[in-house]
Amino acid sequence: MKMDWEQHKRGAVLRLSGEFTIDDSESMRRRCKQWMDESNTGLIVECSDLERMDSSGLDAMLWLQEELDRRGLTMRLVALSGQPAIAMAVTRLDRRFQLNETVEMAARQMGGARWGGQAA
Repeated sequence: MKMDWEQHKRGAVLRLSGEFTIDDSESMRRRCKQWMDESNTGLIVECSDLERMDSSGLDAMLWLQEELDRRGLTMRLVALSGQPAIAMAVTRLDRRFQLNETVEMAARQMGGARWGGQAA
């Protein structure tokens, strides 16, 4: 899986692409923990290029949501489709996450003006 980060003044966008499997879960947790230790902003996880997610990937996303909640920070999932969306729906985890169609919509819901009026 590939992870690309964009840090903005009031939030960050994490773009995931490829397959999110057990092979990627631990490195994703380490990278997100490092980001959370250095940042105090909300997070948008953009998933339009995410092709597949196994149970370990689902668990890592749930962990990330819980860690951000614990820190009082918001998280939005964007453009979840295909097999990852099906996996979320089958496990009913889609009910645990705030879902948006676009990064712009997620940014507006997370604080609009705090993002400088722009999405990411």
